[in-house]
Amino acid sequence: MRRYIFSGRIAAAAHDNRLAQAAAARRASGLPILNLAESNPSRCGLSPAGVLEALAAPENLRYAPDPRGLLVARRALAARLGCAEDRLFLAASTSEAYAWLFKLLCDPGQAVLVPKPGYPLFDYLAGLEGLRALPYRLEYRHPGGWAIDIDALMKAADEQGARAIVVINPNNPTGSYLGEAERRALVDFAASRGIALISDEVFLPYALEGEGRSLGGEDACLCFTLDGLSKLLCLPQLKLGWIRVSGPAEAAREAASRLEVIADTYLSAGAPAMNALPALLPRADAFVASVRARLRANLAAMRAAFEGPESPYRVLRCEGGWTALLECPRVGTDEELALGLLEAEGLALHPGYLYDFEREGYLALSLILPPDDFARGMDGLKRYLDGLLA
Repeated sequence: MRRYIFSGRIAAAAHDNRLAQAAAARRASGLPILNLAESNPSRCGLSPAGVLEALAAPENLRYAPDPRGLLVARRALAARLGCAEDRLFLAASTSEAYAWLFKLLCDPGQAVLVPKPGYPLFDYLAGLEGLRALPYRLEYRHPGGWAIDIDALMKAADEQGARAIVVINPNNPTGSYLGEAERRALVDFAASRGIALISDEVFLPYALEGEGRSLGGEDACLCFTLDGLSKLLCLPQLKLGWIRVSGPAEAAREAASRLEVIADTYLSAGAPAMNALPALLPRADAFVASVRARLRANLAAMRAAFEGPESPYRVLRCEGGWTALLECPRVGTDEELALGLLEAEGLALHPGYLYDFEREGYLALSLILPPDDFARGMDGLKRYLDGLLA
C-alpha cells in the first residue's frame, strides 16, 4: 500500500509518559488520586452564578456573523477595558488568538520568542503555523522573584530576526508579572525593531504577592493583549477569548484591518457566548475576588507547611496566577519524585521539566483546589518529602 505523506508541522501523537501511564494504572485499580496540578476550574467547584440564564437569549437563534465578533459583546468589553470596540476581536480561545496573531505577524520559518520556564503550548502553536518558538530565559533570585534576562532576549531577537515577543503577564508557572523596568525595556526595543508584543493576560487580575499592569493601550509599539472567559470567569467551556490591538495609530489600524481578514476566514466564536458577555462581565470583579481569596488561602497553607528557619524547602515568590512552585532538595529526578508521590500518597502534580525548568528540584502545584483538598495534599506531600530526607 502506498505510504501517505503528512505535514511535518506536527508529529504523530506521542505515547503517554510514565506519569500518565502510572496514573491510568492507579485509576484502573480503583485507587484514588488527588490531583494537586488540577487546572480545570469546573472540577474545583468554581463558576459564577447565572451562566445558564445568560446563555438563553433568543438572539442566539439568529446568525449575523461579524468578523471581529458581535458588536453587542465588543461594546460591553470595550466599556470594561476603556478602549474602542473596533480594536477588539473575539475568538474561540486564547490559543486560537495566538494562531491568528502568528498568521498576522510571521511568514513560515520565522521566529517568535517565548518565555522559559513557560507553559508547554507554544511549540505546538508555533509549529502548526510553520514557525520557530525560541525561548528566552526567566531567572529567579530569592526573595525578589523572577526577572527576564533582557539582554539575552534582545540578542536572540536580533540574531534570529524574531517577529514577535510573547509575554505571559503573569507567567505560568512562575507567577511573575512583567515589571515596570522590563515593560519599558521591551516596549522600547520592540518599537526600535518593528517587533510586535503579544501579552497573554488571562491571569492578570489574580494578584497574590505582587501586582501587574496590562499592556493594553500601549501606544509606543504594536501590542496585542489576550484574555478570555476561561480564567476571568472560570468558564473555559464557553470558548470565548479576545484580542485587544494597541500601538501607533497607523500600525494598529493596519494590523486590525489584516486581522479582520483572518478572523473572517474562521468566524469561530459562538453566538451564545458572545450574546452572554454583556450579562457576564459585570460579575467578573466580585467573582475574581472570591477566587483570589481561595488562591491566597492555599498559598498561605503551602507556606505554612514548607517554610521555616530550618526548612530544606522553598516556596518561590508567587506574584499572581493559579500556580505555585515548590523547590525541594534533589534526591532524584523530578519524574521519579512525582512517580513516588503518586504511588505512595496518591498525589498527582507536575514536575518542573514539563515547563522547561533548567534543573531538577521543582514541583508545580495548582492553587485553585478546594482548600480542604489542598490542605490534605500538603499533608501527604510533606510526609513523603520528609520521608525521603530522613
